[in-house]
Amino acid sequence: MTAIAASQIVVPARSRPFRNFLRRDTTLTMTLSLLAALIVATLLGPLVWRAQPDSINLGAVLQAPSLGHPMGTDDTGRDVLARVLAGGQTSILAGLTIALIGAVLGCIAALLAGSMRGWVDTLFTWLTNSILCFPAILLAMAIAMALKPGVTAVVIGLSLHSFPWYMRTLRGEVMRLYGQDFIRSTMALGAHPARVLFRHVFPHLVPIMILQMAAVFGAAVLSLAALGYLGLGAQPPTAEWGEMITDGQQFFLTGQWWIAGFPGLGLLLAVSLTTLIADRAREVLDPRGEFVQAK
Repeated sequence: MTAIAASQIVVPARSRPFRNFLRRDTTLTMTLSLLAALIVATLLGPLVWRAQPDSINLGAVLQAPSLGHPMGTDDTGRDVLARVLAGGQTSILAGLTIALIGAVLGCIAALLAGSMRGWVDTLFTWLTNSILCFPAILLAMAIAMALKPGVTAVVIGLSLHSFPWYMRTLRGEVMRLYGQDFIRSTMALGAHPARVLFRHVFPHLVPIMILQMAAVFGAAVLSLAALGYLGLGAQPPTAEWGEMITDGQQFFLTGQWWIAGFPGLGLLLAVSLTTLIADRAREVLDPRGEFVQAK
């Protein structure tokens, strides 16, 4: 057997392609900036706009947008702007939580299945296929009804349904990386499997995880709103965009469009921006997780 010198191993250089790419791709940069502005405004807005989202004022019922109430009031006199900001916090924080939990679980499953193969790979493949047999909304509804309707139950259900998508995508990349010469050479030199996994394999998965998280975040916010619309998401008095649309739909045709219109606009912006980011990133991210020249 021929010995392999450490100097002969060629490991892909670690650069900062994502940062360099952002400097070239103005479309993605602007979209990311808009999404960041939406998230910051939603999370920090209540510090500026001090109106309480659950404060009832029967003397200011169904008021149109004005200086005192920039987004108007609802049928109980609650400030719609305050409720949109509070509902955005619920939706965005839940979406980020779902995307993060799914990424962690999916990455762990992909690393184990892709590196160990055999019965471990078979087990995780069977598990992901079983979970994906159920639509995300249906699985979240079942968990919400089995536990208790609310944001926590929805987060559990949607996180459980999101991790197979991470696992499927990352598992193939892990298997591809283990077939590369630099991984084979590192293993031949006696490197510990954990070191190979976390030092040489995991860094190549991060760009793909970020891409997947953007897509999962948008889908999670939309699913949370759909479940809130059905009454299985956030429960009163917690504000949430889907629940606000449900409350305001009866007033839409009578002229009080702002009650459902503004939370619907927030939902549209959040989902559209994350979809644009995911689609644009997919165009410039090759299967090996390397950013290519922007068109």
